Amino acid sequence: MRAYDHSEKKDDEHAVYDIDRSRLSVQVTRWNGMIRRNLVEVVCFLLICIGAYNWRDFNLFEQAAEPLRQILGYPPPALYVSIALMVYVAAVVTLRLTAMARDEPPELKWQNLGYRTAFFMFYSFSGAVAEHFVPVFVSGLLLYAMEQCHIKLYSVRMITEERELPERF
Repeated sequence: MRAYDHSEKKDDEHAVYDIDRSRLSVQVTRWNGMIRRNLVEVVCFLLICIGAYNWRDFNLFEQAAEPLRQILGYPPPALYVSIALMVYVAAVVTLRLTAMARDEPPELKWQNLGYRTAFFMFYSFSGAVAEHFVPVFVSGLLLYAMEQCHIKLYSVRMITEERELPERF
């Protein structure tokens, strides 16, 4: 009859702890990468905002050739663009809060940068970037801040669950 060797049990516990620790390290690296990527998008957004501010008096519609202007028709009134901006922000806030409430993983897409900066182009067609720069800028920063919060909250929750997992068994 063989005596039970307690050192084998300790080695098994250390191996499980090392596996959990490496899996936790991979998760932390993954979430830090998402945070960095979101910050890169914020920097790109800020650079586009700086460009839009420098060209705030530029009217894209007036610079177009006459045949193109006749094809496009009249530019949209700034009020319609403002309504579209409000609808877009409300939709994104609703979707982000719903995802946060359901504990869904955050999704980062580069197309969001295009959506948020396209409003500068729409206002440029109307010749109203100067008057409507601040709402586009603030709404973009608000949405990026919400994404950053979602990433951080989700990552903290997942890391906490990862740490508590060995304690459950």
